[in-house]
Amino acid sequence: MMKSLVIGGTGQLGANLVRILLDHGHAVRVLHRPTSRTFTLQGLDVERVEGDLNDGASLRRACEGMQVVYHAAGYYPDAKTAVDEAKGQALKETQLLLEAVRDAGNERMIYASSLSTIGFPNQANQLANETCVFSTRFTKNPYLMAKAAMEEKVLLAARQGIPTVVVVPTEFFGPYDQRPTSGTQILMIAKGRMPVYLSGTLNVIDVRDVAVAMMRAAERGRLGERYIVGHWNTSHLELYLLMADILGVSPPRLAVPFWLARKGAKAGEWVACVRGKPPEFPAMFLEVMAHMQHYDCSKALRELDYPRRSVVTALEDAVRWFRDNAYLPQILKE
Repeated sequence: MMKSLVIGGTGQLGANLVRILLDHGHAVRVLHRPTSRTFTLQGLDVERVEGDLNDGASLRRACEGMQVVYHAAGYYPDAKTAVDEAKGQALKETQLLLEAVRDAGNERMIYASSLSTIGFPNQANQLANETCVFSTRFTKNPYLMAKAAMEEKVLLAARQGIPTVVVVPTEFFGPYDQRPTSGTQILMIAKGRMPVYLSGTLNVIDVRDVAVAMMRAAERGRLGERYIVGHWNTSHLELYLLMADILGVSPPRLAVPFWLARKGAKAGEWVACVRGKPPEFPAMFLEVMAHMQHYDCSKALRELDYPRRSVVTALEDAVRWFRDNAYLPQILKE
């Protein structure tokens, strides 16, 4: 029986990964913070251990006796965090985990990175792939800079002998999005809070297919490689029209240029600050969206052979989960 540790098992990707691993007969241990909301693990036959990515001793205890470590809880800085502080914290956490994996002698660590680490192709009309090097004009964005630094650290560790594989999911949807993350867009459309949209392209996948790809990366992924795990190349408008249709509400109709949307997001942050509430759609997230593009996922499809279920199913299941867990009223069309 494969023994697997999932770090971040209470989050959307981690909760789905835990279920995939259990379905395939793995003995699963989940590391989570003492303060984590664990209701996404309710009823599952998993070993729960408390710890923190800032606590090397807890990481070593969690990794001990495991064959595979799945890292699905990468550092996520607050929008107000300074870039240097964000990078420093991200690298500290990553280093502590890599040391724990090395000391425990785990066979593999599968690291879930961010699609923002994939750069843009050199020529127009080309699909981005794993060879595209990270670059950004938003050098003050703590999320973008921290995620790039973490991935670089993991890939360097692979060259130094720590058995790591990097999985780079595109934007995923599905159940157990308790934070929520990408599902924020679903909630905003459902509540009529997204009258406009940002024109542009992206790639979308079901979160459960990402989870399978991570499991396959442990089985057959090449050490030191990164794999873009995605499915449907589409546009923001096409995705939002699909969401609105599933929800039974009116879609956003007006496209706005990025610069105007960013100014609006900044204004929303100011209003939220005055009210003492977190912004619903921070500019930091908007800048990440500007990195989204169409991707060539052929390498991951060929080497990891993961499934690609319908994005409609992913969105319907996301809406159903939001509805069943009181994020939304009973508005899913049957």
